[in-house]
Amino acid sequence: MLTHGLEMEATKHPHIIPQSYPWLVIADGKNLERQTLVNISNNHFDSGTIPKMHNKSICSSSKEWLVLKDIDSMDLCLLSLTSKEVVKLPRLQLPQFDFINDLYICILSSPPNETNHDYYVMFIDGSKSKFYFCQPGEKEFSEQVFEFDSDDRLKSIVAATMFREKVYFLTWFSGQPPIYELFTAEFVGSNLHFTKFTRENFPQPSPPEIDLNYEYLVECGGKLLYIHKMRGGWNGTKILGFLIFQMDFSSRVWVQVNNIGGWTIFLSQYHGLEHKAISCFAEKGIRQNAIYFTKSFDRLIYVFDLEDRSISKSLSCPIVSKYKSRLDWVMVPNTKS
Repeated sequence: MLTHGLEMEATKHPHIIPQSYPWLVIADGKNLERQTLVNISNNHFDSGTIPKMHNKSICSSSKEWLVLKDIDSMDLCLLSLTSKEVVKLPRLQLPQFDFINDLYICILSSPPNETNHDYYVMFIDGSKSKFYFCQPGEKEFSEQVFEFDSDDRLKSIVAATMFREKVYFLTWFSGQPPIYELFTAEFVGSNLHFTKFTRENFPQPSPPEIDLNYEYLVECGGKLLYIHKMRGGWNGTKILGFLIFQMDFSSRVWVQVNNIGGWTIFLSQYHGLEHKAISCFAEKGIRQNAIYFTKSFDRLIYVFDLEDRSISKSLSCPIVSKYKSRLDWVMVPNTKS
């Protein structure tokens, strides 16, 4: 059931991000020249211009640090939303169509700071099972293919996230039924070392008529969650809800869960990229035990309630473009004024 929520209110304050909550960053305009920061905890938004985000899309984030991609030149950089510091990244030589349409999974391992020089930026080409990565000061991205003895079955990486200082990624293997295996990737020297983690396929959670095409991995409250977005309708575009599985690290199997307690999950979507997810402990106006999500070419915020399985919606911001806005959830820590 869909219900309408309250519209956001406007504020004239400059870009100030005072609390460690998810903020919805909306980019719109002909060249994405306007940025609107929506604070869902107090129903306010602040619209203006962040010049260093002009004509750029958000590939990934870690706290206040964003991985940005220039839509025309495909140049990459890191940007801090709080200090506005910029870190340039090497160019990534990828097929232009795939890169333009965000068909890669992007991971920023940790936020850069004065004491952290071990972070890295990673792009994953799921269809080719290729990893591209670079660390501070490197002049180019390194490339490594994920290889695994799978009896010549087709494979594709469908989701990935940072968890316990490793990259966990979910791989689909063809078959009847298909198999989903969880792997880890961690650096050994300058190369990635891949390890199979799961011992068995996750349980089939749904009737065959429900289309489970979109997967997310996310750290939530110290736990690793695997999220199915369920789609239906005559053209498969209607969001029916979500199914959540938690990794049981003692048995290395997925266990379906229907409650995440006081936590909330936030999912971003634009074009082909379905893999951006963050979580937080719900306080001050954020609905707990719920999933906030957005849709492509849509300025609404949707909320899936895990308890009653309902979906509600509200207008993120009345002044942004209805069909040409890019919406991304970003977790920003406390800052002192």
